[in-house]
Amino acid sequence: MSLQNAVFEPGVYESSGSVTINGIKIPYKTVCQDNMLYDEAGQAIGSMFTYSYFRTDVKDVTDRPVFFFFNGGPGSGSLWLHAGLFGPLRLHFENPEAVNTPHIPPYFVKENDWCMLDKCDLVFIDPVGTGWGRLLNKDAAERFYGMDEDAESFKVLIHTWLNRYNRFMSPKYLLGESYGTIRAGFLSDKLTGKGHDYSSVALNGIVLLGNAMGNSDNLLKYDAEPALLALPSMAAANWYHNKLPGTLKEFVDSCYEFCEKDYVLALFKGTNLDEAEHNRIAEKVAYFSRLSKAEVLKQNLRPDMPLSWQQVLEDRGLELGRLDSRFTLPFGTRTGEEGVAITQYTPAFMAAICGPIKQSLNITHEREYYGISGFDKFEWKKTSEKPAYECLSASMRRNPDLRVMFATGYYDMACQVGQARYLASHGGYPKERIEINEYPSGHMLYLGEESAKAFADDVRAFVK
Repeated sequence: MSLQNAVFEPGVYESSGSVTINGIKIPYKTVCQDNMLYDEAGQAIGSMFTYSYFRTDVKDVTDRPVFFFFNGGPGSGSLWLHAGLFGPLRLHFENPEAVNTPHIPPYFVKENDWCMLDKCDLVFIDPVGTGWGRLLNKDAAERFYGMDEDAESFKVLIHTWLNRYNRFMSPKYLLGESYGTIRAGFLSDKLTGKGHDYSSVALNGIVLLGNAMGNSDNLLKYDAEPALLALPSMAAANWYHNKLPGTLKEFVDSCYEFCEKDYVLALFKGTNLDEAEHNRIAEKVAYFSRLSKAEVLKQNLRPDMPLSWQQVLEDRGLELGRLDSRFTLPFGTRTGEEGVAITQYTPAFMAAICGPIKQSLNITHEREYYGISGFDKFEWKKTSEKPAYECLSASMRRNPDLRVMFATGYYDMACQVGQARYLASHGGYPKERIEINEYPSGHMLYLGEESAKAFADDVRAFVK
């Protein structure tokens, strides 16, 4: 149901503004627009919405970098990265940790002095059917809603954008979050010349925020025991909520060391593990996870992460968030796996993108913004010729200068620090071109001022 005419009318919206970064006023212009996608008969079948920011006091943009940003899902608009950290206007929470934030207005948006417009031009992308992007022909859904198909639409969009603004000579970077990291893997392969499609758009760097490659939909050939990769994230949640001694990094690193040595050997031995060692390992797993030793033994030394969300703070009547274990709700109120955290901060992000940011960009349409889309119940195809992590590896082989940054939140129990570390060392990537960074936040590194600043600084330094 809609209050608007069903006929889709593509638009282009322009504005200008300025943002002060490191004490310097940076003028810019913006072009936000519907990018139409057509079938072979010339019929419009979908649109992707882009928000492009250009610094206006630079005469020669030949060597000025362009950064393309996209979120994940699949089915997520770009509001999170746009309003969370990288746009000129940024959502601001009065609580510096941005944890258990208010659900209701007022919300606050402020000028973002961590924006990178002084250094590079910015492009935020809403895929087909998300944000202000639209699926215009339901019969064409299968051309967009799948791993390979989604990446193909992004390849077409980026090619078109580079042509439109004459930016093929510019350094090019991608930043994908969550499923966006999987998209980045496939997209890098398509852009750099997969198979006989010699696209040959060389990328300078890719930032993988909340790595989802190597998870259950994209398994590594030599997959590790899931418990080994999950325990460090469980340890981080335990450290945060129970105020354990030492720093967060020290506690997580000690857990990771245990996983690399005693824990992996114990899981490998299975029933050949003697009783004394079996009990010692169970006690250590219980120490890091805060589950009871009895529960760890019951689960055969492999603690169930969803169970830990419920048990770590059960004695206080609370349960943890999957996307950010710092967030809590009263026990038994979970609204799905992501519900604890995402239901708390989503209203503020929606208000920011549909309110002050939309107004600043002079976007005048009245379309509904699809922050997280269900794709009208279309099935997302999870099959591909090869997994995303192999596509990224192939891209790095073709392009000996491509660099990759893994950026993960300690409190992210969906895309875990252990999983990112494991993929970085087993995905077939040249070690000297891989950067691994971890932050005191959850799935969204821009929630919390300490983490947001550290991540913004690292991304800025990553752009050469």
